Amino acid sequence: MLVVELNLPIGPESENRWAAMWGEENVFFSLDTVKRIFDENPDEKDIKFNINCDGGYVDEGFAIYDYIRTSGRNIYCNVEGGCHSMAIVMLLAAPLENRSANKHSKALIHCVRSEFWDSMTADQLKVAAQELEQEQEQILDIYVDRTGGDKDELREFMKEEKMRSADWLMEHGFIGSINAYNTNLRKQRGAIINNQKNKSDMAKTKQQVLNMASDFLKGLKNILGTAVNYEHKDNDGNVLFTTEAEDDTLEVGMPASPDGTFELPDGRTVVITDGAISEIQEAEPEDPEEQEVENLRTENENLRNQLQEAANVIEELQAQLSSNYKPQNASRTTPVRKPTAKAESVEDIKNAVRERRGQKK
Repeated sequence: MLVVELNLPIGPESENRWAAMWGEENVFFSLDTVKRIFDENPDEKDIKFNINCDGGYVDEGFAIYDYIRTSGRNIYCNVEGGCHSMAIVMLLAAPLENRSANKHSKALIHCVRSEFWDSMTADQLKVAAQELEQEQEQILDIYVDRTGGDKDELREFMKEEKMRSADWLMEHGFIGSINAYNTNLRKQRGAIINNQKNKSDMAKTKQQVLNMASDFLKGLKNILGTAVNYEHKDNDGNVLFTTEAEDDTLEVGMPASPDGTFELPDGRTVVITDGAISEIQEAEPEDPEEQEVENLRTENENLRNQLQEAANVIEELQAQLSSNYKPQNASRTTPVRKPTAKAESVEDIKNAVRERRGQKK
């Protein structure tokens, strides 16, 4: 995959020639820039644009959009930081499943604007206004075609001129996915997180030191008569309450804080009153069939995550090994996250459980 960094304003090549005459680098990302990249890499079928652009000239943006859409290449577009104004049209040059954005990306959608540098008559201003309205309608037509949204609603979004989030872009069909973080991943069953033995050994050594330090600190607090507090957390790692204990043991009467009623991830409910545990309610027994359904769902999700990680690694290697184009001011690339297959319905999973047990559907 050839990766192109779109981090300059969109504009005409003539401005780049003026800049070159003064010994400066390119100041615009132009149609000629795109043509040159494509011509220099005729065998590259997959081309990805990493976008961090404030927008630019409408005419040049349309020309680039049309050229890319008629190039016969497989186009991917990813928003790395900002995707504003005419850069939104560039983003929509890729099909929905190939459009992505980093989690904290932003996008500004607004009405078409123009500047007039000379005195103009009323008739000339009317013609200019008509041209702006025509360009705005053309942009809206692209929005409708590529997002499937309602034109009147999209027109209102234009008029609001608000900064939009990656979640908003996802919700309204401008992108098909938001990139997941792929560092410090939890190790899953059968997944290969790191194949470098020295890094693995270093991580083990670090964890051993942390464990030893934790044990020493607990022992020191016991000698000094200082209570050791154990933090009970929810599924997201948030602390629910603490007990004066070295482990997760829970008993009625045990000192704990703060007061309140807390549900633990295992389903138990703990009631703390006046600084001590006053009640521990055991989790209600789960239906065996429902539990097996949940286990199958979790196993299915783990397998999909592992396949996604493998796909990300392969794409990263492809980008590094196959690309021979290195644009100026190039920065890191982010693998495009492929859309995952649709998960089975709960009813399908239940049927599979019944078949395991020899039951009829």
